[in-house]
Amino acid sequence: MQTLILAGFLGAGKTTVLMELAAFLVRSGKKIVILENEISSAGVDNQLLKSKGFQVRNIFAGCVCCTSTGILCQDVQKIQLEFDPDWLIIEATGMAYPDAIQSSLHRELQIDASVLALVDASRWKRVLAAMRQFAVSQLHGAAAVLVTKIDKVDPATLNEVMHSVGEIVDHIPVLPICAIQPIPDALWSTIL
Repeated sequence: MQTLILAGFLGAGKTTVLMELAAFLVRSGKKIVILENEISSAGVDNQLLKSKGFQVRNIFAGCVCCTSTGILCQDVQKIQLEFDPDWLIIEATGMAYPDAIQSSLHRELQIDASVLALVDASRWKRVLAAMRQFAVSQLHGAAAVLVTKIDKVDPATLNEVMHSVGEIVDHIPVLPICAIQPIPDALWSTIL
């Protein structure tokens, strides 16, 4: 079972990207399960995903990178046994440390998960200025970074954001995307 952790600060566009990724995998003939980590006791994203026909499981007991790692590992094992998917996509909360989730899965289940991190182009500079250590940590361990909401910024700002992220992650793909244009299959093939 290939496993992908979808990470990014609150409002970065994780659910939008997740729906496109899931659709791409289904078009490619892959069986997928989505594991949603919600901080609150009620999920909104999972209802949207289920309405699109995706198999979704939820963890509402806190963040899976710290307080709920045991629950995460139990749920991943159940998913593997019950569904045997080709892909498991874990949508982390906007406050998660994806490298901690990655480490837990490897340590407890010997699963080598990849991280796909999202950065909101319209808020990156503010987030970086307000909480640099956290923002940088969300990119740590990523195999690729998608810079979202590029339609909300001018070309100079986008260039600054791309450069800033590129300096932090160095040597991994940093790719700009926009929700008003579908993400090309070729881009998904490159990332995955």
